[in-house]
Amino acid sequence: MHARAADDHRDAAIHAVAADRYDRAGDRYTLTAYELLSGHGGSHAAFDPEGGTALGAPLCSLALASVCYRLAGTPDRARARAQSGLALATEHRDHVLTAREERAACAEFAGDFHHLLGDRERATGAYDRAGEGYEAADLGNPAGFTARGLLEPGTRFLVHLSRPDDLTWDEIHGSDPERALSTRLRFKSARLASLLAARFDAGVLMTPRGSTEYGTDRFDCPACGSSDVNYVAGAVFCLRCDTPVRDGPRQG
Repeated sequence: MHARAADDHRDAAIHAVAADRYDRAGDRYTLTAYELLSGHGGSHAAFDPEGGTALGAPLCSLALASVCYRLAGTPDRARARAQSGLALATEHRDHVLTAREERAACAEFAGDFHHLLGDRERATGAYDRAGEGYEAADLGNPAGFTARGLLEPGTRFLVHLSRPDDLTWDEIHGSDPERALSTRLRFKSARLASLLAARFDAGVLMTPRGSTEYGTDRFDCPACGSSDVNYVAGAVFCLRCDTPVRDGPRQG
């Protein structure tokens, strides 16, 4: 039941994003993070030294909440969520987690939250610290670590911000699997601020990309006419403009 609650809050956040209800989306992403941090998302609770892999999803939920509150015109709430995420990431880095790569990942998240707080200098410093930590961890499979529970949600956060352009894994991590983490950090240092600025300047955040289908003969977007769709949060949205679409015969 509790695991379902976190999913329900996330789904509600996505539906609110699609409706441009960013205040509600921020609330629901915040509740998603709280459910996951309490251990009710079906995994480890916060402050568990063995639960590093479970920390990525709630941190990214707080980051998305911050983005949504900024779009809703409530910068004080946006800052509060970013500060909460920064505090959580640094506390786990300094006092909870013991694995070098997990502590480095928390430093990376700290960089993300510094960007959300508008401090590029501190973001760069956090990414430098993360890079030193990854190097010291001497991971045998750096590319594989990006797909684990601590970092994979962060990749999805970047892709979400980039929609509708939809960044690829290779664009973020490069083609050399041994340099995937260092390339990721360079990408964030160079591009995360501009990705955020693009969302804030446009005043729009699209729904995250789920399962997609192109040229379907079952859907037509009532707003733009596209037949390309995005299946996410138990609903079907136009892949191009995010308008909800219904199953049924195409018109015309």
